[in-house]
Amino acid sequence: MSRLLDNYITRRQAFRAGATSVAAYSFLPLLEAQAAKSAQSAKPRNSAKFVIWVMLDGGQSHLDTWDLKEDKWTPPDFNVKELRPGVRWPMALYPKLAKQLDRVALVRSLEAWDSVHGRAQYYVQAAHSLNPSLHKEIPAVGSVVAMECHNRRKPSDCLPSYVALNVVQNQAGLLKSGFLPALYSPFHIQTQTDLSAYAVDSDEEKKEFQRRWAMLKDFDSRLRNDSSLQAKAFRDYNDHYESAVRLLSDPRTAPLFQLSSEDKARYGGTDVGDACIIARNLIEADAGTKFIFLLHRDWDHHSNIYTRNNIYKRSEELDPALSNLLADLASRKRANGTTLLDETLVIAVGEFGRTPGNITDGLKGRDHYQYAFTGLFAGGGVKGGQVIGKTNPDGSKIVDAGWGVKRSIYTEDIATTIYSAMGIDWRKTIKGTPSGRDFYYIEPFASQKMIVSREIEPLFG
Repeated sequence: MSRLLDNYITRRQAFRAGATSVAAYSFLPLLEAQAAKSAQSAKPRNSAKFVIWVMLDGGQSHLDTWDLKEDKWTPPDFNVKELRPGVRWPMALYPKLAKQLDRVALVRSLEAWDSVHGRAQYYVQAAHSLNPSLHKEIPAVGSVVAMECHNRRKPSDCLPSYVALNVVQNQAGLLKSGFLPALYSPFHIQTQTDLSAYAVDSDEEKKEFQRRWAMLKDFDSRLRNDSSLQAKAFRDYNDHYESAVRLLSDPRTAPLFQLSSEDKARYGGTDVGDACIIARNLIEADAGTKFIFLLHRDWDHHSNIYTRNNIYKRSEELDPALSNLLADLASRKRANGTTLLDETLVIAVGEFGRTPGNITDGLKGRDHYQYAFTGLFAGGGVKGGQVIGKTNPDGSKIVDAGWGVKRSIYTEDIATTIYSAMGIDWRKTIKGTPSGRDFYYIEPFASQKMIVSREIEPLFG
């Protein structure tokens, strides 16, 4: 099996070899899943306590940003400079992030399985291909992390294990916990709303809130104590209610969502900037949140990519948000001297890249491109100041994967890296799912081929 790392095979080839079989199951709701088990345990790195994933929704153009390819299409005002050998950088787009490159690793050998937004965005969240018969069953990677970290929660923890920010216009939607208990679903925060709604401040408000909560618990106590399968949906809702009450009742909550004017200015005063501030606050609080999925929208530049409202605006929003997130995590320390960045694996990547080549004619934009794109990784044991992988001169093909494996790096490998960094055995499976099909933390059958996924080892030096 280990040889599949270098010689992966297609589904058809596997069927011909008789290595596996596929059976169709009806979706059988409310079956009780068995505990996660691993036939052959992996050896997780266990280098991080938290994960922040900044999702560049729509697909960032890798050849105009973090894998810059200069040619006649490159706008003169990009102000390109060589910051170190092999790193040509658009200073006009990312001047602040340029100062953080010693803390980050750029992975330029990423490849996606799909170039359709909905399916590719689903893949990012689930690390599984979109199967219409199973999509309600498959949990998000963040939900798996939340489940695995549940026994690490302290009695004083009040925050949800999995928090999502601004995931409202994603074509795949926000994936929930699937067949796992709703306790592990993401707690969604929309930064455009009044964030004071996430805390009860005055004594009068707290007293009224507790009175109404006690009345509700008394009213639905029969369902709350009903262990039948039919009441599972209610129990799932109740899990959400209990999480919300813990969050609203805890005095530590209010400051997490009070964004100072100074912070807002530093982070750019944008939705993604505000989301990064909240992510920083949740990590610093260390009050239960382990996985944060944060969306930055509108990277889908099919036309006029080089106009002010497209790649310039998106980059100008992302640059102060991401760079100050990294800087603040690196400068803030725990009592033992460990920085927040030491504890936090930060990832910034979209669902795919953009088409390479000249765009002087037609719509003057870039379409979806799955065969090469770039991701940014930092913290949680990642060795900064390095570039992993290489593409050809126009960014259309990966010529060096950069990790000792004869294939590109896929979403499954990013998920494996997350699990490893968080101390989770990624080889686990769960039996007894509603469909009857074993759930693999990392599915051996990817969208098109059978691969053996592994962590991106060079990230860690």
